[in-house]
Amino acid sequence: MFGTNLVLADHAQRHQIIDGMSIYLGTIPAQLTQNYVSMHGGVTDEEHSYHIVISIFDTKSGKRITSAKLKTTVALVGDKGNTKDLEPMHEVLLGYGNYFTMHQAAHYIISTEISRANTKAKSVAHFIFNRPKE
Repeated sequence: MFGTNLVLADHAQRHQIIDGMSIYLGTIPAQLTQNYVSMHGGVTDEEHSYHIVISIFDTKSGKRITSAKLKTTVALVGDKGNTKDLEPMHEVLLGYGNYFTMHQAAHYIISTEISRANTKAKSVAHFIFNRPKE
């Protein structure tokens, strides 16, 4: 099974339901994560970096999915972008995350490929994030 959706990820639309999963997108400016500077190997460009967080829940049970593998690409519309694995963040119960640099105040496509444990199927969620001006 393969699912894919495109959602405008403004304030109220950072959620999708795909293949029995409830998927939430969080974007946090790196400046606000100063207490966690070494997380995910650190931040290379704090001024233009965002901490991307994806939380996933099983739609039937409501339980958090903590055993998946996530690969996320952040790209300007029409660009190839940068792809990274999202790392599990079990200590703080947020989900999966990593830092991505977004230099321009523009629309970015955030595509996350989710591979759940015990299945070969992959699901893909696509969000559009409008990076605000400084």
